[in-house]
Amino acid sequence: MSAALRERLRRHVATLLSPTVAAALFGDAEASVHERPAADAPLPTSFVALADHYPSLLANDRRKVAGAWFTPDTLAQPTADRTLTPLLRERGPDLSIVDPAVGGGTFLRAALHTLRAAGFTPAQALGCLHGVDLDATAAALAALALWDAAGDRAIDPLAIAARIRQGDGLVDLTAATFDAVLTNPPWETMQSGPDAAPRVRTLRPHFVHQGRGKLFTYRLFVERAHQLLRTGGRLGLIVPASLWFDRDAEPLRRLLLEQCRWEWLFGMENRRKVFAIDGRYRFGVVIAEKGGRTDQVRATFDRIDPVEWAAGAPPHVVWTRAELQSVSPRSGAFAAIDDRRDLELLQRMHRHGQPLLGDGGACTWRQGDFNMTADRQQFVLRSQAEGDGYVGGADGVWRRPGQPDLLALWQGAMLYDLEPNTGAHARGIGHETVWERPADRSRLRPLYLVAAAPWRASASTRCRARVALRALSNATNERTAIACLLPDLPCGNSLGVLEPRLPSATPLRDLAVIAAVLSSLVFDHALRLRLSGTNLNAFVLGDCVVPRLDAAASTELALAALRLCATVPACADLWATARDEGWATAAAPAPVIDAAERRDVFTRIDALVGKAFGLRPDDVAWITRDDPTNARGLWRLDRDLPAAERRPARWRAATTGR
Repeated sequence: MSAALRERLRRHVATLLSPTVAAALFGDAEASVHERPAADAPLPTSFVALADHYPSLLANDRRKVAGAWFTPDTLAQPTADRTLTPLLRERGPDLSIVDPAVGGGTFLRAALHTLRAAGFTPAQALGCLHGVDLDATAAALAALALWDAAGDRAIDPLAIAARIRQGDGLVDLTAATFDAVLTNPPWETMQSGPDAAPRVRTLRPHFVHQGRGKLFTYRLFVERAHQLLRTGGRLGLIVPASLWFDRDAEPLRRLLLEQCRWEWLFGMENRRKVFAIDGRYRFGVVIAEKGGRTDQVRATFDRIDPVEWAAGAPPHVVWTRAELQSVSPRSGAFAAIDDRRDLELLQRMHRHGQPLLGDGGACTWRQGDFNMTADRQQFVLRSQAEGDGYVGGADGVWRRPGQPDLLALWQGAMLYDLEPNTGAHARGIGHETVWERPADRSRLRPLYLVAAAPWRASASTRCRARVALRALSNATNERTAIACLLPDLPCGNSLGVLEPRLPSATPLRDLAVIAAVLSSLVFDHALRLRLSGTNLNAFVLGDCVVPRLDAAASTELALAALRLCATVPACADLWATARDEGWATAAAPAPVIDAAERRDVFTRIDALVGKAFGLRPDDVAWITRDDPTNARGLWRLDRDLPAAERRPARWRAATTGR
């Protein structure tokens, strides 16, 4: 907090209210490196408006560190109403309500409105409200805003400020003393540096539901809210979407499910700029009661209009605890389901499937063979190697007489849906990298090469083939699961590598089946419901299933994937391996290059995988509906083709005849 800004606010409050109150709340300014140049624009004359305006006065770096993105009333008021109304019925006027990251006091003002609507006098309502914030200025402005909103000038604003004050909500408040916690805590990680390290050491012993890795402030505040409540107390929180899908938030989900009655999970996407951050960011409202055990949760996802949350009956799907366990047995993560048809579809897929990964699963997973940062010293720029006299062969090997061979390093941008060579490096590295369509699809043009000798020497430790899956993805892209069958070629960590979990006489066939399944539209649909971030990792895939297939279907799918993937010289070894395994004879169909023929093969894959998962014609019609309002829908596919030729329509026609 800048000394100049604090002094400016002190003078403004002195003018609007009194020098005594201003001095008591703001005292002497303290120097800070975070100040902005003094602004000439006048400050609001309403304390409510001033509290809401305060974050915009902070320097951007300070605002981010402090998580100073105050909550709009369109979210705060319905959250306060849903959190407090049951308590008003049960406990009457003797309530204690706290915001442990009070900011400008939006949540406490919403609570004030709820209490006043229930018949509390201004003094009674204000007496129920408590809050702390690390930022002393924010806390002072929150107290003044509450005084302003109460509308009773006989109330001493300093009495309110005694309960709305500077403090650390993670350590300063007394546990099990509040009836309700309402807050939108900071969403940042615990910052590195000399000040953060001691704080992390202090906090860790007091929080046991934080998962592995670094601490995130919002996760600490979720657990802290539970600590602060009495049994039967209620929490209403605004949190990032990672609470319901992230690996390290799993202990918090278990806390809410097993030690609370979790009532609401109202997920939103920030496309309407509810917060002044990226419009793709997802967040949500959580409401729960401490004590007991959750039997069912009302949940919805990807909503964009906060007005829906204020409605008497917000859109939602009721999840039972058993249903959550049935579709997310390993992670406990929620799938982004807004219609029970998708929940029932996922359950049917699980009944007809086996895990993709883990115990009892079909495959192992690793995030590439080379880390693009840690292993950078092992990379050679292709352009540099060619400048030194290396010549790239169609087989993906760069050779120079008298020098060791170099191999292409495969990255996510180089492949697409069962296509091994769709991205050629044009220019740049790192964030400046530009890829383009290959001028000659039979020849690779990677960014990096790696030494061939060590890779070849360790070949016995790996399968002769792998399925590469793009590790960076999104549920609103044209495709989410982008997989390709490859020979034993080195991959960077923008590709996940799948190999058979158990020894097999036909490992390539097994992997080709997996590649076909991952490329199917039904698998993509299910994965889109699970992916709420951008990192397609083992945690996300851990709850995914692949269908149980008979021998005939397995062989047909394997041949389909082989024909689509083994279309360039670098992948020619796949054909020899398939012949060695005995499932691709000399009479096997040829590789498929023609676009129309490829579409026919994909349609057959979709039909076979859908049937194996037990899908009915109405399920296929639902998945392939042409609905641009469906954020995670497959309607984006093949928009350059006539409607009947698009892949979703072709699958629908093959299944339903329509």
